[in-house]
Amino acid sequence: MPSSSSSTAVPEEIEQWLVLGKQALWVEDFSGTCQRECFCASCFHAFCTHCCWFHHEPTIHMVFPVAADAAGRGVYATHGPDGCRVHPDFVEDVLAAQDYATRLPWDAFCLLCGTAFAAAACPDHHRHHHDPSLPDAVLRVERRGGRHCVRCTGSEWWFPYVEQILDDPVEDDGDEQLLPVMTRRPGSCKQCGDPDTGYLIAVCSSSCSESYRRDLAGRRQRREVRQAARAAAGDQAKQLIDGLRISNY
Repeated sequence: MPSSSSSTAVPEEIEQWLVLGKQALWVEDFSGTCQRECFCASCFHAFCTHCCWFHHEPTIHMVFPVAADAAGRGVYATHGPDGCRVHPDFVEDVLAAQDYATRLPWDAFCLLCGTAFAAAACPDHHRHHHDPSLPDAVLRVERRGGRHCVRCTGSEWWFPYVEQILDDPVEDDGDEQLLPVMTRRPGSCKQCGDPDTGYLIAVCSSSCSESYRRDLAGRRQRREVRQAARAAAGDQAKQLIDGLRISNY
């Protein structure tokens, strides 16, 4: 659940999705990749079935499977059983120009779906997969020092729901931070990593539970100190600029 600092009212159903999404993020290793392996002639996009199958549902859209040959070129049916061409020239030109060979690393995570995916394969993920009335909950993920990190400002509406599984920043440029995901193996203790904890129990002992709460409070306190320092620096910079403006009159 979010900390008391959260000020955004979130419907209970969405909160449940976020909790499930956080659990999925916690155990995701981001080792997968996406590859464009189909083409939708209804919206002229090549897509990955892992990311976008439901958006390009074949009973509604005109979807064609495409493979990649050794040279990386798209391989697809050009004629039907009756010998007629499947695609008109303008469709085939777009279809053939797509990249079907490149393996795209998972570098995004949707908290509402609880799924990792490649942003390049599904750049409009939220718009295609969720009701437009819902706020975007797609996280940007980058790898640093062997760890997968979420790039964010810390002020996002979803942040209070996932901050407990994010470590201290490995980068902080004053505007955005890079926070490592404290990855947990399924069934292990979320504090000490004991692999025999069981899937229904998050911590293996009362001492681990206390240590977990203490560590979480420490990370949250350090995060609030950094945010306060940035805000103070911003106020000082604003006062300096205002003073320079006044002195120029």
